[in-house]
Amino acid sequence: ARALGVSPATLRRYAALWEGVVGPLPRDPRGGRLWPKEALARLQAAREAHLREGLPLEEALARVQGDFPAAGLALPSEGEALALLRALAERLERVEGELRALREENACLREALKALEPPVSEATLRR
Repeated sequence: ARALGVSPATLRRYAALWEGVVGPLPRDPRGGRLWPKEALARLQAAREAHLREGLPLEEALARVQGDFPAAGLALPSEGEALALLRALAERLERVEGELRALREENACLREALKALEPPVSEATLRR
């Protein structure tokens, strides 16, 4: 947090964004996140782009990804990878459910709009 000039709470929020966009950060034995130098440099570059260009931080993180090597960033363990895949599958299932609900609502709204349209008279059809 000191290296970036942000509060610990902000760094935790950044870490959650990081893990959603880039992947898990390495952890110390007590479970605390470790920030490799490359990760901090990338986060700082993304934060600067976020502040300078008004980009959402997630987009800025994705944009600067190609500018930094992956060296020094730990790959998740098999258990962590499975947990991430499960979480992604659950999120995908929720999003698909929301999409189904929106499609159903859209169909209902279209039907309601049809009911509001004035009836077509024979005189209109003859024109």
